Amino acid sequence: MTFKEEFAQALRHQRLLMKHRPDRLRIRALIYLAWLLFFGFFFAVIHGLQGGRLGTARWWVHDVPGHMVVSACVTACFFFVFRGFEKFAPQRWLDTIVGWRDWRAGLFYTSVSVGCSAIGVVIGLAVVDHVWLTQNWNKALSQPAFWAEFLVISVVISFIIGLRYRARWKQEALQARITESQLRLLQGQIEPHFLFNTLANVQSLIDFDPERAKLMLERFTDYLRASLGQLRGESTTLAQEFAMLEAYLGLMQLRMGERLRVRLDLPAELAGFELPPLLVQPLVENAIHHGLEPKVGGGAVTVSARREAGQLCIAVEDDGQGLDAPKRRVGNGLALDNIRARLTARWGPAAMLALLPREGGGTCSRINIPLPL
Repeated sequence: MTFKEEFAQALRHQRLLMKHRPDRLRIRALIYLAWLLFFGFFFAVIHGLQGGRLGTARWWVHDVPGHMVVSACVTACFFFVFRGFEKFAPQRWLDTIVGWRDWRAGLFYTSVSVGCSAIGVVIGLAVVDHVWLTQNWNKALSQPAFWAEFLVISVVISFIIGLRYRARWKQEALQARITESQLRLLQGQIEPHFLFNTLANVQSLIDFDPERAKLMLERFTDYLRASLGQLRGESTTLAQEFAMLEAYLGLMQLRMGERLRVRLDLPAELAGFELPPLLVQPLVENAIHHGLEPKVGGGAVTVSARREAGQLCIAVEDDGQGLDAPKRRVGNGLALDNIRARLTARWGPAAMLALLPREGGGTCSRINIPLPL
């Protein structure tokens, strides 16, 4: 990543609340320094124009350094207030605020920004008075016109920054929809092997076990009805996702017989949660094909959803061969990358997919998605 790309990424991260900042410290320090110099010089110019001494020796020697000190105090106040909030506030608060894309985001950031600016200005003027032995501190703070000007400028700056963020949010939302459409198309390219395998199984059963072939075809129809219905929309619910998984696992049980044991666990209060369609099925498919089918005795697969620390946790567990077993089919990594990309497109970095060794043997695939308050 080039310096320009890293700097741009750090700028984008500045408008997100994060417990742990992924950007390098010197890049973040450079951003704060740029803010400090810009606002210090900006207000020095305004003050110089008002006093009629812009560009004079006094302006350079007194006004510019004084405004830089005030700007440094305001910048420090922003840093400590926002970093303190990120460190000590619960993660679910941060996820909720980051998810706001309406007037609530503007009200929160404007209120905190105006408060930080006011505290920083008071501290900065006190420092300037102490260093330059001026009397600006009491004089400025006691004038209503000073605070009226401060409030107007702060609100205008916050409004302009808010408009910029709003435009970027709309652009990101559009990009997320485009990305989701591309990934759903990619998901459609991952599915055909399952469809062809099922049809081949039905064909092989027709001659010597027509009843079982008929049952498999019925289950296959149920699965197609559930999955194709999801693909027509941008979102589905956990209840619909689990219904599709039940149809899919029913097909797998017909093929594997007693070698496959299944358990689905979906609490009623989470049934209506919306998520991208066909998000969980690739994990179930991997659990069967890479974990259970290669075992002579088969095994069990469990799909569960639960609320955990302000997040939705969807877990797919199997007692199969585990993560170290050789993969039987190319495309496993592609399916996992697809899931991770769809999670990021919908919820950002707060959503994640992790593959972990299961206690007692096997694999546990976990999807974590932030829940609204």
